[in-house]
Amino acid sequence: MDDAEAQASISQKSLAKVGVALGGGSARGYAHIGALASLENHGLFPSFISGTSFGAVVGSFYAMGHSITQLKEDAKKTRTRDVLGQISDFGLHKAALFSGDRLEQYYERLTEGRHFSDLEKELVIVTTDIDTGELVLLNEGPLAPAIRASSSMPGVFAPVEIQGRRLVDGGLAAPIPLSTLEGYDLDIAIGIGAGTTSKDSSVIKMTQKLLGTSWGAKVHTKLQNSVRTHPLSRLGRGLAYTANTYLVGQPDLNALQVHTNPPISWLHFHKAEHAIHAGEAALNDFMPKILQTFNPLPTFALAGD
Repeated sequence: MDDAEAQASISQKSLAKVGVALGGGSARGYAHIGALASLENHGLFPSFISGTSFGAVVGSFYAMGHSITQLKEDAKKTRTRDVLGQISDFGLHKAALFSGDRLEQYYERLTEGRHFSDLEKELVIVTTDIDTGELVLLNEGPLAPAIRASSSMPGVFAPVEIQGRRLVDGGLAAPIPLSTLEGYDLDIAIGIGAGTTSKDSSVIKMTQKLLGTSWGAKVHTKLQNSVRTHPLSRLGRGLAYTANTYLVGQPDLNALQVHTNPPISWLHFHKAEHAIHAGEAALNDFMPKILQTFNPLPTFALAGD
């Protein structure tokens, strides 16, 4: 490849419309920062972000205009005790460990009260309707309640009522929300996962084994199809939706989807640097497959031509 061809290739990538779908994983989601760093280092600058749970957190800051350097610095300063101390509030009266009010206040401070309309990049936050299991996408109004809803794992945080619907963790309906990018004017759509998988979780393995029995399947179906409105019934339905994510099969091999496999647990906020490195390494390794998608794209004109 001569200099002109190389420059054309760089121009092609930098002008491409890139969308990323960032999955959940709590502290493991810091891997998304490394993933975004790898994309930028290879000349790919996402302009559209879809995020669920912690992917919604990272995606929001990126859409606000925070640089990769700033995201890394902020992540490395985070300590688990500081996070838990700022989001803990009583929620057992709502069939959850925390009510989530302080979680929303926490996000309100971090986002400085911004709305979707204030963002520099287009953002969709993925949530789940706890009463129907349906995917609900949020892209207008204040950011904080939307992020709170997408981060509200049933049993841990109470649901958030938005637009007349009780919303919780988007990962229940879309663990890696790649499908939410369909229909948008994008040249490339990349799904990035950071959550716990059966490979590194004995709880997931045990749940999968239980759901494979006739008794487990029967209980799961009963909980999921319950229409009772008692808080405990709603909690059971939410846990059934959570179990559904453990039954998700392998991703479409033709899809641009990669799992970062960060080597930390979901509460290790103080180990953000390890997750960031994992995210960057995973995308670096995956980059050849991403770059192959440019072959059918039209060649962009060089500046000045």
